[in-house]
Amino acid sequence: MTSINSVNRTTSTAPTKQQSQLDKDLFLRILTTQLRNQDPTQPMEDREMIAQLAQFSSLEQISNLNQAFTQFVNSRQVDISQYSAMMNKEVSWTDEVTGQKEAGVVKGIVKKDNQFFYLVNEEEIPVGNIISANERPSQSE
Repeated sequence: MTSINSVNRTTSTAPTKQQSQLDKDLFLRILTTQLRNQDPTQPMEDREMIAQLAQFSSLEQISNLNQAFTQFVNSRQVDISQYSAMMNKEVSWTDEVTGQKEAGVVKGIVKKDNQFFYLVNEEEIPVGNIISANERPSQSE
């Protein structure tokens, strides 16, 4: 009877910052080694050099774009989720113009110029102006 040994293998699909940096460094080291060790009687053609530099540039730009997109997605999730708990709650605030206390129910969230507003009574109220928030009483039929 033969036995079969199994090998468990795990792979990571999420690129790490260190791995990304290693790829850039490795590419540059290969390119400089190639240039250093080329035959002086048969130097690398300009087209080959330009193609390799274009590949490096593309790699770096894609890497930067991926990082920026990841940061954007993470910031959007944190921003909206931070304020979404106020949906359908009764809030009160002091009106900046009249100085009077007003109240209403949060019906939405708006972001303008990196500032968040609650939609209350068809008005946009800055989140920092809210002075109290309460659960709405349940409406019995």
